[in-house]
Amino acid sequence: MYLLAQAAVTIDCPQHVAFEYAANLENFPAWFPGVLRMASTDGRPFDTVGKQYRETFAQPMRGAGSVAIRVVEVEPGARIVTEGTLASVLPRMEIVCRQTAPGVCEVSWRMFSRRTTGWSRFIVLPMARRLMTRRARRGLQILKRHLEDVR
Repeated sequence: MYLLAQAAVTIDCPQHVAFEYAANLENFPAWFPGVLRMASTDGRPFDTVGKQYRETFAQPMRGAGSVAIRVVEVEPGARIVTEGTLASVLPRMEIVCRQTAPGVCEVSWRMFSRRTTGWSRFIVLPMARRLMTRRARRGLQILKRHLEDVR
């Protein structure tokens, strides 16, 4: 796998609150830049392996794109991992919430590409890395503001 982007932020809220909001991907458009819409495509709970979504996202100079997302790993209340079908990147996203002090947690976000060969490695992945790094940093700051304001 190829690491595209990562970011982390400390949030003044309990770990379970951060996880329940951030890991429920229907909330993703509210805090992650470039995600226009995230719709559940089944009735499973958000923190269940096999949960599926359809994400609509902004593509620079290309308009909106769409990708099927599936939850592939879950550590209840702490970690969720998804994989998407976007052929040029084959994305894998991880959100991890870790308690760092009473009522305080760290949320980390990472995006990988499962595509590591061919033209994508030299053209698509470097561009995706720049874009996703900016979005991740900004997104985690938005998440922090939202979760701290809710308290």
